[in-house]
Amino acid sequence: MAVVRKMLSANSTSRSEKTLASVASGLSDEWDVWMNANLKFEVKRQHVSVDHEVDCILYHKKYGMLLIECKDGKISTEEALGTEDGYIWKQNNRIMDRSPSQQVQASIHPLHDYFSEKFPRPGSRSYFRVRVQWAVCFPDMDSMGKIGSNAIQPKRIILKQDLTSANALERKVKKILETKEASYGGEPFPNDELTDGDYNELVAFIGCFDEPTWPELWEMESGARIQPSLIQETLMDSITRNPRMRIEGVAGSGKSLLVLWETRRLVAEGKRVAVLCYNDLLAEQLQQNFKNLGYDDSQVVAASFLKLACKYVRTARVPGVPRKEPKDSKAKTEYFQSVSESFGPAIKELRKQKKNMFFDALVIDEGQDFENGWLDTVQQLLKDPQNGIIRFFYDHNQTIFKGREVLGNKTFASLPVMVLKRGYRCTKKILEWVYDTTDIRVPCYEDTPEGRPVDVRVYTDPKEQVEMLRKEVERLGKKGVEPKDILVVSLHGRGNSGLADLDDDMFQWSDVNDSLNSLAINIVSVYRYKGLDKKVVILTDLEPSKNDPGAPHSNAHLIMVGATRAKEHLVVFKQRHGI
Repeated sequence: MAVVRKMLSANSTSRSEKTLASVASGLSDEWDVWMNANLKFEVKRQHVSVDHEVDCILYHKKYGMLLIECKDGKISTEEALGTEDGYIWKQNNRIMDRSPSQQVQASIHPLHDYFSEKFPRPGSRSYFRVRVQWAVCFPDMDSMGKIGSNAIQPKRIILKQDLTSANALERKVKKILETKEASYGGEPFPNDELTDGDYNELVAFIGCFDEPTWPELWEMESGARIQPSLIQETLMDSITRNPRMRIEGVAGSGKSLLVLWETRRLVAEGKRVAVLCYNDLLAEQLQQNFKNLGYDDSQVVAASFLKLACKYVRTARVPGVPRKEPKDSKAKTEYFQSVSESFGPAIKELRKQKKNMFFDALVIDEGQDFENGWLDTVQQLLKDPQNGIIRFFYDHNQTIFKGREVLGNKTFASLPVMVLKRGYRCTKKILEWVYDTTDIRVPCYEDTPEGRPVDVRVYTDPKEQVEMLRKEVERLGKKGVEPKDILVVSLHGRGNSGLADLDDDMFQWSDVNDSLNSLAINIVSVYRYKGLDKKVVILTDLEPSKNDPGAPHSNAHLIMVGATRAKEHLVVFKQRHGI
C-alpha cells in the first residue's frame, strides 16, 4: 500500500484524477503519492518563482519523482502553425488553452534546480540529486488515437491499459522515469537515494497534509478484489452442466460468495435448494443474504446441520429425543448427538408422510466441518438422492475439528472437482504472516492489496490481554477504524481464554447459539466464525507452539483459520515463550 501523503480533494469532479488516485494507492509502500499537490518555491540563483498545482506526484527513493497531468475524455491534436509547439490540443473536440504537456513541464527544470542545492552530501561540496520527470494521464483512452506522435512522446502518456492494476502503473511509471534526455547526453536524468533526513525534508517540502484514515485507504484498494470475484463467477458458469461437483478452495478464495451465486442460479431455474453449513453464525449470514434477495423457504432453506436436524427430528416426532434443547451444557451435547443420529430416520419418516421438506439441489459450505456420516444423511434430503444436484465446497487446510476426515465419504470423494487456488480476501501481509507462522501457503492474486504489516503484541499472563485489547481498540479508533469493523477471535473457547471475564458495553462474548451483537465489539471462538470475515481481526490467546523450534506451530490450522478472517488488518496477541 502506497504512502498517500495527500488525498484527492473531496470536491474533485475529475474522473481521470479519481482513477489515477485509486490505482496509485495500491502501489507498494516504497512509493509516496500526492494528489492535487501545490508546489510553491523559489530558485534564487535563477530568480525563478513557482506556484503550481500538480494533479499527481509519485516519488520513489530509487527511481525518482514523476509529475502527472490528468485529463478526462478524448484528447486529440491538430497541427497548427504559429502555436508554441506547432499543435493545438483538444479535449472532447474543444480547444484547450494550454497543452497538458505544457502544464506539467513548466515545473520540471525549476524543481531540478531547487533540489540540486537542497540536499548536500555530508563532507562534500556535491549534492544528492533527485530525478524529476513528467507524464500525462488519459484514462478514458485505449490508445493515442488522434494525438500526433510529434506532439508528445508516446511513452509519456498513461492510458487505460496502464491503469488496470498497480503493477501495470508501476511498470509504466518506471519507464517514464528512465526516459533518456537529449539535454543530459542521451542518458536518463540522475537520481540518488536520499538519506532518511533528506527524504523527510522532501516530504515536508511537497507537503504531508491530511493522512487518510485506514478505511479510506481500504476503499481506494477495493477495486483489487473485484476482478478475482468475476473470475470465480466465470468458473462457476463452467460447471453448470455437471449436476454434482465439489469445489475445493483456499481460504478467502470466495467459496461462500460462490455458494450465493450458484444458489441464485439454481433458484432462477426453478429449483428448491438446501444450503447447509456447520457454523451457526455462517448459517445466519446465509439466511440474511437469501432474505435480502427476496427468497422464502419454498425456494431456499439455509441452516446449520444441527439446527436443520433438530427441525426434522421434531417434525417427524422421533421417539427418545427431547422436544426442546436443554440448557445444561453436558445435556446439550448429548442432545445434539442424539439429534444427529436421529436425522436419517426422521428424513425416512417424513418421506413416507410425503412432507414437502425435500429439495432439488444441495449446497454445502465449509464441507470439511461435516462428519462423513452426516454427508450420507443430508444427501437423503434430495428429492432424488441418487441424481439430485450437489455442490460441495471445502478446504483441506481449514480442518480444525478432530476426527472429521475431509473426503472420507466415498460418494463425495468421487465427485469431479474444481479447484480455486488463489485467495483474494486477505492482504499479502496477512498471508505472509500466516505462512511464516503455520507453513500453510495461501496463494493470492498479483494485484491483491499489500496491506499493513501484522501487529504482534506480546503478553505473559493471559489476563493481560484485557487491557491490551482496550488499548488496541483505542489505537485503531485513532486510525478511523470503527468498532463495527473490528472482531476479536480467540483461539480458545470462552472458558479457556484470557478474555473469559470480559463482557461489558464495549465487548461482548458470542457464545454457542448467540447471535452477534451489532452494538458491541464481538468476541468469538475461531470455531464459530469459520466462513466469515471482518475488516480488522484481533487474534488472541496465541500460546507457544508445542513443536520444535523452526517447525510449524502445533495449532497451525486453527491459527490459519483465525488469521484469514481478517480482510484488511490483523493484530495478534501472542504469549511469550518459556511461560
